[in-house]
Amino acid sequence: MTTARLHDLVESAQALGVELDEQEAADWLAAMNDAEAEALQVDAAHGVFGHRVALLDFDPKALGRLRAIGKIVGIEARPPHVETALALAGSLAQSRIQAHPGDCDYFQRVNIKAETREAAAHILAEVMREKVLAFTHGPGYHLTNVQIGSWPEAVERGGKIRKAGYPIAWTIDEVRAARLHALTTDGKDLEIAWADAAFDPGWTKLDWVVADPERGGLVSASNVLDVTWEAPDGSITPLDGFLDSYFQEVYLDSAALPVFAKLAGHVSDDALGEYVDAMEYEAKKYLKEPANYG
Repeated sequence: MTTARLHDLVESAQALGVELDEQEAADWLAAMNDAEAEALQVDAAHGVFGHRVALLDFDPKALGRLRAIGKIVGIEARPPHVETALALAGSLAQSRIQAHPGDCDYFQRVNIKAETREAAAHILAEVMREKVLAFTHGPGYHLTNVQIGSWPEAVERGGKIRKAGYPIAWTIDEVRAARLHALTTDGKDLEIAWADAAFDPGWTKLDWVVADPERGGLVSASNVLDVTWEAPDGSITPLDGFLDSYFQEVYLDSAALPVFAKLAGHVSDDALGEYVDAMEYEAKKYLKEPANYG
């Protein structure tokens, strides 16, 4: 990254209310390779940041509404142990070419500083359970789905067979009890504690139905959590085994710049290529004959 580019980022961060000097900014940007650092862009006028391609495709006119929904779906940071960075994802971040996205999809990086992985999992279980119980329902929203953990073996659940490795969906009563029971396909009773599910969280996701006055109806709002453990030595470990890329995300809170940059430096070097391959697949899927209108 050039000195001029670094200076521009520091000025942009300061305009957003994030106090950084050039050395501090250089330290957390050093974790990112040159191409990644150059691609990071800050929109100081609207208080958002992300990959420059994502920002080109983002229309900020609905930011007030999207930030309001973000307060419902987002996990709150708990300094100094829990750092978060909430972003718009999918078609919600593509508001120039997706003028009317069907759902409100959010993505949140949750970085937990702890002595051990077990301690980080315990904190995740506590933070997520508190979120679920505090936002089960309220004015203009209703929680519809809670996912954390994976089935260790095949079970029958809600009249359906769920194979081993399938994400566990919890009812509100099960979250309150901090445990669930299910019947395995060979007839055994299986008990899973909420805290144990958090140790290997897998596809961690929360869904709500939210009133959207601007659209005059209800929308589905989801938040997918990408949870990492930061050890005392500074090493970063994704609790689900994979750190997601950031090429299609628009981050809503300027204060999350440092944690985003820290985690982005640990994204796989192959992430961009994998993202391009995935986008090419999606394009071919919708352009081939017969026409697929989604």
